[in-house]
Amino acid sequence: MIRLAKPWIGEDEQRAVAAVLESGQLVQGPLVERFEQAVAALVGRQHAVAVSSGTSALQLALRALQVGTGDEVLCPALSWPSPAHAVRVAGAKVQFVDVDQDEWNSSGLALRAARTGDTRAAIVIDQFGNPARAEEIRDGLGALPIIEDAACALGSRFTNGPCGSLGRVSCLSFHPRKILTTGEGGMCLTDDDDIAEKLRMLRNHGQLRGEFVVAAGNSRMTEIAAALGLAQLQRLDDIVARRRALAGLYREALGGKLDLQSTPAGAESNYQTFGVILPQGYDRNVVREKLRERGVEAGLLSFAIHKLGSFAGSDASLPIAEHIAARGIALPLYPQMRNAEVDEVVRSLRGVLDG
Repeated sequence: MIRLAKPWIGEDEQRAVAAVLESGQLVQGPLVERFEQAVAALVGRQHAVAVSSGTSALQLALRALQVGTGDEVLCPALSWPSPAHAVRVAGAKVQFVDVDQDEWNSSGLALRAARTGDTRAAIVIDQFGNPARAEEIRDGLGALPIIEDAACALGSRFTNGPCGSLGRVSCLSFHPRKILTTGEGGMCLTDDDDIAEKLRMLRNHGQLRGEFVVAAGNSRMTEIAAALGLAQLQRLDDIVARRRALAGLYREALGGKLDLQSTPAGAESNYQTFGVILPQGYDRNVVREKLRERGVEAGLLSFAIHKLGSFAGSDASLPIAEHIAARGIALPLYPQMRNAEVDEVVRSLRGVLDG
């Protein structure tokens, strides 16, 4: 079976984890701090606050920005549901925004048009590592606080800087399907000293300089996770370069035959996911099953969040997000994948579609 994704774990990661286990210090110690400093430097941010997951990062970012009951947050309709769920957990209303049919990200124009008098913040997603149009979004939203959901985008670049550098807070995920993995884990990035202090307080039971200041949970990162992350950072350039090379093979073979995601001119994607949109007349689930029979694991590409049960009753009509979610599949892509395996995936997909 050619798997959809595989984390690249080697001897360096194994040695790093073993050293933590031998040390006896397992939760949020010096390795977490080193990991934070390394990622902040990589993305060009003043502060990085490591947390237990990408979802926790979104939830803490919203709370640090004091988003709550009665507020409204703009959120792209095409995504894994975490950003919209985080808004709901904060007690705020989600204002869904449709995405561009080529880039699969919400545009600055669409975000601005969806804004109302109750809008307190906007979540901007770099879908599958594809950079959003950062300058256009900044211009469209003005002073409105932006949370960049860069969960998939470490190693991607806007036209004028690294992904993770947009907005008041940006959020990363280190889930095993992401570019760099810590098993589970996430991170908030910011240039605002006050927000960074709030984030550190909120991740650690509401403690500030030894005092319990607010009621908050535990979203700390373990030393084991940080050790994994530091080891993975050493090969980040190789991971991204290999993903781009494999995506190039897919694009050469499938471009013009199937709808693929476009990247803004001058920007660079890390290709966290390689998706295709199936033509009319093909059932996505049937195609996935027939690919599995041929030894290829294909995934659901994404979700139209407003159509999920967690948002039952939503009457929003967002046709592009709905089309991509209904017809999109994700093809196998991971750094250890061989060129010949890309060829096999392409042959299998063509065989299923022609058959």
